[in-house]
Amino acid sequence: MSGSWPAAERKLARAKSPSDPLRFEIRDSAGAVVARIRPIVESDLTDNGLIATIARWREENKERFLTIVPFSPEGTRHWMSRFPVGDPGRILFLVEAANGERLGHYGLLLIGDGEAEIDNTLRGAAGVPAGLFGLVAQRIIRWAIDDLGARRLVVRVLSNNRTAIRHQERNGFVQEEILPLRESRDGDIVRREVVADASLSNLPFGLAVLSYPIPRR
Repeated sequence: MSGSWPAAERKLARAKSPSDPLRFEIRDSAGAVVARIRPIVESDLTDNGLIATIARWREENKERFLTIVPFSPEGTRHWMSRFPVGDPGRILFLVEAANGERLGHYGLLLIGDGEAEIDNTLRGAAGVPAGLFGLVAQRIIRWAIDDLGARRLVVRVLSNNRTAIRHQERNGFVQEEILPLRESRDGDIVRREVVADASLSNLPFGLAVLSYPIPRR
């Protein structure tokens, strides 16, 4: 929760309205609809099929996350209720193909006054057309800047995830720094946390921070 950007939080609340959620059509260069995106809302918490799908996506891609837990359907339902649905500073867009097939999700997190972070980007389905998630990213970036009024937009990616870094660079993000990480384990829970001193890191990779160049208004 940002706590210092109430205007954007109000817009996220309207976007996540259960009765009339925000929806975007994603079109290719010829103008054809290739995907649709809409926020995860409260009613999705009772959609067992969607919950199971997101849990499977996250389990299959768990090494991409800073915190790794058993991604069970019930655990995923709890996470969705607490964060993309319940947190006023977060929104998670479900990405669906034009035929309705669920492809993945793309999130946004408010991190301060005028600042937002692209997060929880995940391409879950196989065979997603090349460039489709780039179109999704561009739509969310423009919404964050033009509608929410973001003056700084960042994304954080594990530095060993070259595919994700290249994806964000194609979207216009520029790498600023790589922060050192330290991993700890507690049973089946793995946490990777940023540390101030690189000598405290116990991992061969870090957390790459990239920012989107937004012209000053």
